Amino acid sequence: MVMDIWSAVGYYTVLFVAGLQSIPVQLYEAAQVDGATKWQMTRRITLPLLKPTVFFVISINSIRSFQIFTEIFTLTGGGPANSTQTVVHYLYDTSFRKFEMGYGSAIAYILFVVILLITLVQRKLLKGEQL
Repeated sequence: MVMDIWSAVGYYTVLFVAGLQSIPVQLYEAAQVDGATKWQMTRRITLPLLKPTVFFVISINSIRSFQIFTEIFTLTGGGPANSTQTVVHYLYDTSFRKFEMGYGSAIAYILFVVILLITLVQRKLLKGEQL
């Protein structure tokens, strides 16, 4: 888990910095002229305008967490007693070690549908719409 967090924190930091830089400075200046505090500017300007970036980061991170393979494959191989087995590692074992390609394809399609549904739910929740 530490290895995964360490490898991803830089990417997500760059995304959030880009999101913050895309917010026009004029909005902060206008809020300051109107007498807004730092907290009010953060709550009313920064957070709402970062919503697309937050959605993107949460979606990418969710997809990435479902598709974690390299760390498991290189560090533990799914062991001891399958305690670190993930869906993608199980798909790999089924398809390429046991040569059950049909079953492996079915796992991949189900994984795709699960990831798609979770992404759509996240999209609805972050847009504030009801499911």
